[in-house]
Amino acid sequence: MQSFGGATRSSGTDVRAAGAGTFRQLAAATYDGLLLVAVLMLLTALLQALTHGEAITHATVGGFEYLYRAVLALCVVAYFGSSWTRSGQTLGMKAWGMRLETATGGVPRWRDAALRLAVASPLYLLAIAGVLLLASHRGGWLLLLACLLPLAFSFGWNAATGAGTLHDRLSRTQMVRVPPGRAAA
Repeated sequence: MQSFGGATRSSGTDVRAAGAGTFRQLAAATYDGLLLVAVLMLLTALLQALTHGEAITHATVGGFEYLYRAVLALCVVAYFGSSWTRSGQTLGMKAWGMRLETATGGVPRWRDAALRLAVASPLYLLAIAGVLLLASHRGGWLLLLACLLPLAFSFGWNAATGAGTLHDRLSRTQMVRVPPGRAAA
């Protein structure tokens, strides 16, 4: 018997972990975000060798800037997509004991991973933008609150209803805890 967003029992013997909590999911997202910043910085440094150390902007490299941005986006999609479709776990999720799975308990397909990333990315990017604007003194607390609200609403709805976040529901996936000592499926 399957319960989306909660504990799962099949034939009374296998018990999967309950859904991962908000703090755990945000901590794993922060871990993955820091890892991706490092990878994207390294990739940028390598690509700057082609521009002799010049910043990769439209003014310095013209249309190459769009290719550069596409390569960075492809790197992010490849990281999450390959992690989620192979083991259901990114490095941050492994560190925080979570796994992404479908409603039937399997690993997501590329379509599911791409849809989840397409829905979740704007929520997280808006929240990050709000924090950066506040930190750079270009925005106040009200702007920060406005930027955090969509992500907070998604996690709040999940906490209140147990129906999953917006990206859970639309991609038909769920974040579950992996019990300590248990390998990813």
